[in-house]
Amino acid sequence: MPPSGVISPSCIYACTRFRVRRTTLLPHEEYLRIMRMSIPEVVAHLSHREDYRQEIMDLAHDYTGAQLIEEAVNRNLSRSFRHAMAIAPGDLQTLTMEYLTRWDIANVMAILRGTVHRVPRQQIRDLLIPAGEIDSPLLDNLLDQPDCGRAIEALQGWRLHPILSEHYQACGEQGVFARFENELYRQYYAELLNLGTSGCGGCQELVDYLRFEIDITNMRNLLRLHCAEEACDITVIDRTMIPGGRIPTSLFRRLYGIETEGEFVNVFLETEIAPVLAQAVRELRQDPDFSSVDAAELVWQRWHQRRRPVHEIEMAVTRIRLHQMEALSRRHPFSVLAVLAYLERKKYEVANLRAIARGKAFGLPSERIWQYIVL
Repeated sequence: MPPSGVISPSCIYACTRFRVRRTTLLPHEEYLRIMRMSIPEVVAHLSHREDYRQEIMDLAHDYTGAQLIEEAVNRNLSRSFRHAMAIAPGDLQTLTMEYLTRWDIANVMAILRGTVHRVPRQQIRDLLIPAGEIDSPLLDNLLDQPDCGRAIEALQGWRLHPILSEHYQACGEQGVFARFENELYRQYYAELLNLGTSGCGGCQELVDYLRFEIDITNMRNLLRLHCAEEACDITVIDRTMIPGGRIPTSLFRRLYGIETEGEFVNVFLETEIAPVLAQAVRELRQDPDFSSVDAAELVWQRWHQRRRPVHEIEMAVTRIRLHQMEALSRRHPFSVLAVLAYLERKKYEVANLRAIARGKAFGLPSERIWQYIVL
């Protein structure tokens, strides 16, 4: 390991490769061209791109149309993430592996829910991205299990298995999957934040970014709970909120109990979400005068009506989050941020292509599909 403050040649090499990879992702103007294509034309277009050609060729005998696109880009995403793990050295690899654990959580929850609700195996398989510690053979083994309990047993080698085993007997009962998910993500962020304090290049900036991500997640979960048919008590709020963000969980508890607009707006303005939301809406609506107070009042309107956030605004906030990570990665070019900025952008490129394929398959107009694109 090089002395403190000295960047190793292997780190410089890896981060440079990730920055080059970032330049190969689809630019804005290419999305505009793809949006004008038919599904067969999209397939042909992707087959001529070096990064997707192999997956299209491998799967063309088994799938066609929109399903071929979705299968190919999913497989490409998994390959991209595995390759990232292979070239990231030392601390970069450790942090990248920890960061990708979120895919393990998403995959496990999709399998458990699908198994309980008897969703066809292939339909569940289509949702999975083997990008983390749990590889394709283990995912296939989980899919073969006859019930939720057996699937949890098959996960005994997974380091987050103890969280699942706590609620083993309640598997499939109402609300248990929400408890699974809450506890898994709480542990996920706790471990990632702990690694982020190790002093590696860009780690402090990564921690700051993760704390912001936790705040956004907590606010989204709070809105979801408030929109539920039945009100929940404070213990549910405490179990759902993820600690470690910039905003203390006590402030989210205060927000949940507020019933007047003035108090809600004042408390919401204490959060760092308000200016981010204001920026997102300014960019979305091309309204330079939209302020943090306007943002707080907008949230109150949805809150008071017990309605979920506007999807387009959620997408706009996601764009702001990605831009923040990319700005950090440019400031710290030889750090884990260079790796994660690429991985996040690659994830959304695949999500964009899936949205286009699915939207075209259902005959949605381009302007409707565009609402689901993150650039």
